[in-house]
Order: sequence, then structure tokens, then C-alpha cells
Amino acid sequence: MISAVAQTEVHPYDDDGYSHGGEYYPPTNFHQTNNTFQHAIGHPPMLQYSLSATPNPPPPMRPYYHHPDGYSAVQYRPEPGYAAPQAPQPPQHQHQHYHPQAPQQMYYGSWPGSTNAPINQHQQMHYPFYPILPPDAQYPRRKTSTYKKDNDHYGALELNVFQIENENMASALDFVNRNPNATLFDVEGIITDLAKVDEGASRFIQKRLKLGTDEERRLGQTAALASMDDLLCNHYGNFMLQGLFEFGTAEMKKELMDAVYGQDVVTLCLHMHGCRVIQKAIRCLEQEDVSKLITEFHDKVLAFIHDPNGNHVIQRCIQVMSSFAKTAAHNDNPDLASSLSDEMQFIVDDIVSNVESLSTHRYGCRVVQRAIEHCVEDQKNEVLENMMSCHQKLVVDQYGNYVVQQVLACGSEAHQAAVLETLTENGALLALSKHKYASNVVESVLVHGKPRHKEKILEEMLKDTRGEVGGYCCVVELAKDPIANYVVNKAIEISQSGQKERFFEVISSSRQELSKSPYAKYVLQRIAKRDK
Repeated sequence: MISAVAQTEVHPYDDDGYSHGGEYYPPTNFHQTNNTFQHAIGHPPMLQYSLSATPNPPPPMRPYYHHPDGYSAVQYRPEPGYAAPQAPQPPQHQHQHYHPQAPQQMYYGSWPGSTNAPINQHQQMHYPFYPILPPDAQYPRRKTSTYKKDNDHYGALELNVFQIENENMASALDFVNRNPNATLFDVEGIITDLAKVDEGASRFIQKRLKLGTDEERRLGQTAALASMDDLLCNHYGNFMLQGLFEFGTAEMKKELMDAVYGQDVVTLCLHMHGCRVIQKAIRCLEQEDVSKLITEFHDKVLAFIHDPNGNHVIQRCIQVMSSFAKTAAHNDNPDLASSLSDEMQFIVDDIVSNVESLSTHRYGCRVVQRAIEHCVEDQKNEVLENMMSCHQKLVVDQYGNYVVQQVLACGSEAHQAAVLETLTENGALLALSKHKYASNVVESVLVHGKPRHKEKILEEMLKDTRGEVGGYCCVVELAKDPIANYVVNKAIEISQSGQKERFFEVISSSRQELSKSPYAKYVLQRIAKRDK
């Protein structure tokens, strides 16, 4: 066994190892008991050391240093070996042994210093005969809500040790991890506790709700209804409710919704985890149940839209209710389609009334995009008409540019033409292509625009007025810009053969000028690949 030797000298001074003259000596309040050195009073044993291989047992050693701030520590020298104890030297200052910026050691805090004391062949210390974390603390290793820090057994040593509070939970975790055929019947009585433990246990619950029988799902639902308060806003537990909404029967979903209505629905919609349950319910419930649920959101739409969690609920409402209305219209039921559109009109009205402010809001721009993408034609046009009155501002806005891109992807041809005119009138393309946010809109035209719209953008980029006073070649200027060079690359990528050759000719003729710009190299690399 590898060993390290420590030299110590015992003096009858104070218990903390300091004499009144300021010199340091090892503390003396330790004694040897059954081949184990333990603190005599008030402290748990330090790490066990085996003495079986040593004919002469080592002398008493100092396992702890008591700092006024409450730290207790063992000093281990990184050399000659891991966990090798070392002899102390007098400290330079009373508190110099600890500093927040000091390099990490095995434990927090450290002995005042180190010394290269000579090795005494009669003193020998062995490594621990078990790892730093004792066997009973090594399984399971998850740090979850059912674990607690084991400060009682190891005192102030910050070993990051956790233990299971409930032996039944530990057995259940071990069982579901080892047995791929485990079911909810095997963990009956602790299903909801298991669902809240960690990601692995939560996935097991979801898997059984998906693959299990209706009887097994009913068992899960019964447990969930009894712990609804705990599951709705739990980091892992909310996935159990989502699974029940997705895979449960219609009757089970109605019972779950009755329990949800017993809660504060608005608060759930604004909660990080509760909003996911509401979104899943909106997605999986029947049309009548969704219509009932969204009535809870009247007069709260704007508050939801401006919330980092609530905006997702409004997005889901727009998506699902519009889908119901389109399906009814496709099934030749215009009355139902009109009724469903009217039920969500209060959401559209709030969007239309605040379209500019919402389009420039971090979360509001998402809701406006969903309205343009999913709403029935009349409601979508209502949003678009109000949005187009301020689209010039949105093009250069940090969030509004995404709304304009959605217009290019889902809007009518008239709306796309209006955006195109904004980009190309009075030579605006050069400045907008260099703009951090507007350049995204230019690229979106090249990707989603109609063929004639793309052609107009490309022709504008190929304009060359260098023969005139103050003239310039648009594509060359764009290629030298740190932002616009990406627009040029995208233009070359989507251009057809004739226009692509024109791009290559203009860039090749300006190769010397472009080689001086660090940003034009990306365009030149594309030309070089083509030449090869």
C-alpha cells in the first residue's frame, strides 16, 4: 500500500496548538482508540485510516483546525501523494491560512502552511481504506429534493454528501432504474413522490402513462388528483400531469380540468411550470373544453403577453382555436367556424389595438407572429393592416424585424410588395443591408419572397454607378461590410445562373479592392470555390 510519512511533535500547550508566545505546535486533545484516531471531545471521527500494515502505530495527528468563522479542515499536501498529511509551520498571520481566492483543496479551509519536514521512517500514515465518500453515501448519487445534506455525521466538512430521507423511495428508484418492465403498480403509494424526484423518475412515469393500460393510467390519475397542488408547479411533477392530458381518456381529462379549475388558473398561466400544464391542456382537450378554458383569460391578455410564461399560453390559444375554426370551415360548417373565431376575437382585438408596441416587445412580437401565422383570414388581415402602418419602424427594430419577416412568409402578395418597396426605394437597400436588424429582413425577402421580388432585390444589389460622381457598386460595398457580406453570400446562393454569373463578374473585377477588407474574404472564398 502506498504511504506517506508525517513528522509531528507533541507539546503540552493550548488545545488549539498555539502557545502564548505565538509559536504553533500540534494540538494534543486527540487519543488513539481501536486503531482509529478520533477527536476526543465534541467532533465526529475523521476519515478512517487502516493500520493493519504498520507494526508500529503512528503517533497522534491533527485532523482538524478550528477557525473562528467555523471552518474545520485537514491539510493535505498535493505532493508526494494524494491525501498525504503534512507537518505544519508557524503561520505568518492569524487568518492567513484562508483566502476566498485561494486554490481549491480537498476541503474548504487549510492548514496555515506547508513544510518540507524530514521523513521519519518510524512514522507512517496509510491512505483511507475506502473512498472519500463512504459507501453508504455513494448511492444513489442524484442531488434532488428528496436528498438532504449530511452535516450531522461529517460535521463541518463540506463533502457534498446526500442521503435519501425515505428508504422506500430509495428502493423504488433502484427498482425502476434496474427493471425495464416496471409499472406504476410496482410503486403504488409513492407515484407522485417518485414523479417529483428527478428527471429519470419523471420520464419513467411519462413512459408508463404512454405505454400502460387504462387501468394503470387511472392509478396514476388517482394519485395525481390527490397531489394536484404539489405537481402543478413542480419542476418534474408537472410532466406527470402533461402525460395524463396527452394519453388519458376524455373522462380523465375532464376530471383533471375540474381539479385545475379549483386552482388559481391565472397564477398557473404565469408560473414557469404551471403554464406548461395549461398549454398541454389547451392542446389536448376537446374544442368545448378549450373554449371554456380561454374564457378565464378575458381582460388578462395583455398581462399574459408581457409575461415570459403567460405569452406561451396566448400563443397556444391562437394556434389551437384557429385550427378548430379552420377545421370546421373545411368540414363545411361555417357557423361553427364563425363561432369559434368569435370566441377568440378578444385576443385579436387586444393585439390589433397594441400592434406596434407588441411588435417591438420581447414577448409580444412572438404573439403577433403567431396571429399572422395561424389566425383565420379575416383576423390575420386585420392584424396585418394595422401592422403595415408602422412596418418601416419595425424593419429596423430589434424585435419588430421578426414580425416583418413573418409578413414576408405568411402575408399576402400586397403586404410583401409593401415591405419590398420599403427596402428598395431611394437606394435604401445599401443602408438597410448594413443594418444589424434590417439585414435580416433583406435576407428573408431572398428566401421567402416571390420570384419577382427576389429579382428586384438582386438587381438593386448589382447596380453600379461608379462612373458617376459619388457613384459606387452596391454589391462591392456590401461585401466589405461586417454585416452586409452575409446578405451578399445569401444573394449569390439563391440567384439563378444568369444573375449568379453577373455577381461573379462584378466581384472578380473588384478582387483587389475586396482583398483589403477583412470581411470580404467570405465572399472571395465563395468565388474561389467556384473557380476551382
